Amino acid sequence: MSKAVRALVRVTGAAAAAGGLVLAAALPAAAASPNRAYAASASGLISQSPLGEATFPGTSPVTIASANIAGLLTTGVATATAGPTSASETVNGVTGILSAVARLTASSVTSSCSFNTNTGLVTGTAGITNGQVTRPGRPTTTLAANASPNTKITLAGLATITLNRQTKAADGTLTVTAIFVSLLGSTQRLSIGVSVCNAASLAPVPILPGMALPATLSGLVLLLAAGAAYQHSRRRRLAVAR
Repeated sequence: MSKAVRALVRVTGAAAAAGGLVLAAALPAAAASPNRAYAASASGLISQSPLGEATFPGTSPVTIASANIAGLLTTGVATATAGPTSASETVNGVTGILSAVARLTASSVTSSCSFNTNTGLVTGTAGITNGQVTRPGRPTTTLAANASPNTKITLAGLATITLNRQTKAADGTLTVTAIFVSLLGSTQRLSIGVSVCNAASLAPVPILPGMALPATLSGLVLLLAAGAAYQHSRRRRLAVAR
């Protein structure tokens, strides 16, 4: 093979490798788990996987008529959304069953989280509308509308309730739970209104504007040129051999 052909092959290989790098850069990080949001989940004596879950990448938004967990929770309409840098959840008509006579109620609960691409920080918020806990013979406990992160309310002999519960994983992923209930005297836990965000943007990185088609055409031209040069060199070698 002539020097010209070898040079063309090397250039073509480099172009293919560069194309592979561009394609890889255009895809979200494979190791990152999806941003997501869901209405409710439970673990313990009563177990329930996330209800009405939206994810990105995946399906979003997701709206369900209710997020009921037998013996623990009834709700109205719940809507979850998830995007490349954010997630949010709204749950309406919440009634949590804390005991045979104690109830946690709210007109609505919300949570949200977002990744700031400029600062690299993940932050979250939560809100509760008309939230309260009622128990016969006890004063009504009001749930703060905009509680600070990890605000705890202890109901003696009944439960610990955490408002705007925020937990961060080792990789920076933030989970915001509008209301987290841990019933005392059992291993039962209930999460209402959950949003989860990675410490990264999951949006695909676009190929440089206007460069996709030119790059593709350039690659094709190089391949065709290499093929033509190879055929020319082969014909010359055959002619000499004759």
